[in-house]
Amino acid sequence: MANINRTYKLSIPYKRILLFLALALCSIHTFSQANVYILKAVYLEKISRFVSWPQEAQMDNPDLPFVIAIIGKTPLADNLEQIYSTQKIYDKKVEIRRISNLYEIESVHILVIAESERKNLQNILTLTKKLPVLTVGETPGFAEKGVQINFYEDKNKLRFEINETAVLQSSLQMSFYLLNTARVVNPVKEN
Repeated sequence: MANINRTYKLSIPYKRILLFLALALCSIHTFSQANVYILKAVYLEKISRFVSWPQEAQMDNPDLPFVIAIIGKTPLADNLEQIYSTQKIYDKKVEIRRISNLYEIESVHILVIAESERKNLQNILTLTKKLPVLTVGETPGFAEKGVQINFYEDKNKLRFEINETAVLQSSLQMSFYLLNTARVVNPVKEN
């Protein structure tokens, strides 16, 4: 009788573990879809560590905020507001702005371009090309069109690609280490 009782006691934790694993596996896809926006928001801070802005961006002035702007509609905006209400970038308070007018772009450090702005993408890129603004997308094909950094998913993992030519044509400087961790789109052709 003791062996049956012991087997019964051992089987309950195993059943619980199996049930937990089954539930976890079923919800990983749903969970990852909701949290991919949190990862993107966190990645922006990590990526910014490997980008240098020119003097005109006033990165050395601690009284001015680091500004991340979002143009268009994306769930990423809410996650950015939540995460950066307490986090800093470059030792600066982070200000999140939702913008709708292209001319509001002039005073930002990072511009997140939502898929809903696909029709305005070339106008946005024409304007940002002259400014010290890091453009970030989350839409397939945006890097090929000139967005400097674009998020994508590969085998259920969040990745990013960098348009090397777009970065080199801007006033920003990007670390070689960041380029090595990304998929490079539109690489600079060596002579």
